[in-house]
Amino acid sequence: MRKAYFLVEAMIAIVIVGVVATVLTTMSYYNNIQSNLLKQQNTKTILEVVRSRLVNLAQDIDSDSYFELLKEDVDNSLPVSVGLGTDAWAKRIYYYTIDLGTLNDVDALYADTNISISPNANIAGRLISSGEDMTLDTNASHSTAQNDDIMLEIGLGELNHFKLYGSSEITTQTRGYNSAIVSDAEPLTPINGALWYDTNNSVLKIYSQDDNNWTSL
Repeated sequence: MRKAYFLVEAMIAIVIVGVVATVLTTMSYYNNIQSNLLKQQNTKTILEVVRSRLVNLAQDIDSDSYFELLKEDVDNSLPVSVGLGTDAWAKRIYYYTIDLGTLNDVDALYADTNISISPNANIAGRLISSGEDMTLDTNASHSTAQNDDIMLEIGLGELNHFKLYGSSEITTQTRGYNSAIVSDAEPLTPINGALWYDTNNSVLKIYSQDDNNWTSL
């Protein structure tokens, strides 16, 4: 009888251990999900901060009326001067730039290539986190982030707006508008709805992609 009692106790103990192990495993699983969701949000915030720093540091180095972003390092990492180089998973942020105006041959610290970085129009820079799986899946042929990658693009319009209108930022949805270029020559890569002040003729013009023309206002 006593042996049967100990056997029942042992079985109950085994069941309890199993239940506790299951609960702990489930809690660990959901804690991991919650942790990665938080890291995704934190990474988006980090990319926004990096973007703001890059835009603030941009300069029209070669005086072609286009602001150049700081050039990426050889391994497509962020310049040290930006101050943030990793996402919330402590993995490096990938950074790509293009000079949309006359190619910069003045300052090697700033964008100086015309190699495409995005199929989206008028993109001056790209910031990409490889996400939770820490594998970069997004390349220059993709218009949106792939799989769990997180991407933020810097549009020429928002870059110009920030630099020309007292550091007032606009959203990426309006990156093609409220931008202005002041020069004596017609901009080489205009944005639909962009403004250009023609200094030769003292005329403000707006660009339309419908007819690819600048119209005086």
